[in-house]
Amino acid sequence: MPAGSRHPRLLRSAAAAVSVFAAVVAWTLTAGPTASAAGAVCLLPRTAVHHSEGVSSWESDYARPRGDVKALMVFLSFPGTAPELSPQQVTADHYPSTARFWDRASYGQFRLRLHPVSRWLQMPHPAGYYDISRDWAATQRADYLRDALAVADPAVDFHGYDVVYLVADPDAPGVDSDATKVVNLAKPVTVDGSPLRRMVTVFERHPPDRNVLAHETGHIFDLPDLYYRPPAGSNADWDTHVGDWDLMGSQFGLAPEPFAWHKWKLGWLRTDQVGCVSRTGTTYQDLSPDETRDTGTKLLVVRTGADTVLAIEARSHAGNDRTACRQGVLLYQVRSDRESGDGPIDVLDGHPGHSACSATSVYPPLADAPLGVGESYATPDRSVRVTVTGHEPDGDWAVKVTLSALGGEGTGRRA
Repeated sequence: MPAGSRHPRLLRSAAAAVSVFAAVVAWTLTAGPTASAAGAVCLLPRTAVHHSEGVSSWESDYARPRGDVKALMVFLSFPGTAPELSPQQVTADHYPSTARFWDRASYGQFRLRLHPVSRWLQMPHPAGYYDISRDWAATQRADYLRDALAVADPAVDFHGYDVVYLVADPDAPGVDSDATKVVNLAKPVTVDGSPLRRMVTVFERHPPDRNVLAHETGHIFDLPDLYYRPPAGSNADWDTHVGDWDLMGSQFGLAPEPFAWHKWKLGWLRTDQVGCVSRTGTTYQDLSPDETRDTGTKLLVVRTGADTVLAIEARSHAGNDRTACRQGVLLYQVRSDRESGDGPIDVLDGHPGHSACSATSVYPPLADAPLGVGESYATPDRSVRVTVTGHEPDGDWAVKVTLSALGGEGTGRRA
């Protein structure tokens, strides 16, 4: 996108600010309706942790993923290496697939409009100079961002963009595909009159990992990482928290559709599509599948603690989940006091001791987590019991939720 009419540039202040990084967290949501009369009971409080899953407030620093959201894609090459791919080829690796993913996920309420620059812009140093890696040192990352903005600003008008992707030549020596991530700035950098609070640094191979840009775009709108990162040198599994469910867990998952909880957080569910079970007794509810564009109830919430809820939703082989291993009623625990990457969501296994889709699932023990008709799950303290009573011809799943006084400690299991 060549420069047009110019807006005031404050690149000097940008260079000063870009070396400081911090998590900028806060989100706002309106209260949802309830299966009982007490909707506020199910609104988890926002906490100070990075990308908190709380839905009680919204921080305006984050762009709202509603309507047309403008994104800019800048292509960066390096001295001594001529790119083998054109910017158009690299664009096609990510777009329109990323936009289509979020269009389906948001039921058409969020439309990502990408504006790619038409040529490579050369950085002042080879990629190896920046020591690009997953655990990038702050100083090298700051140098990279400062140089990228300095190179791009004379040729690109940043004004009016909510999302900026800085895409490196995937074939340049020193480019590490594992380093793709969102950078959050402690203070926004103002370029062409637009404050840039976060940018996506893209170092993907060609072709890239599946759904990688959709995952990173989720962070731009305050969604956390749902995977577990083992300590250095460990062979532990990364996907034990949510398995294939929700692309913020694994972009390779068979069922990457965002959880209904995340759709509520992002404002894509109307207030009458979320139910809150807040009183003892039995509640009956039909759940419309998370993936389908209709007006039915998408989410049931049971408050289980100061910072925790039990979330209940239906999943099907539709939309972004057409490759899902199993369909049915999915249960998961949400914690607003756990930061990104520390297990803010845990899928509850409806079939403990069993696995499915071992050849394709990122974590087979949770691939068959949804409950089917006639199956039940009881929480560890036996205070909540969820039973699937039917699967309707229109695709809805009928559930019965029994809420009782807290019981003794036990083990979460089918009941």
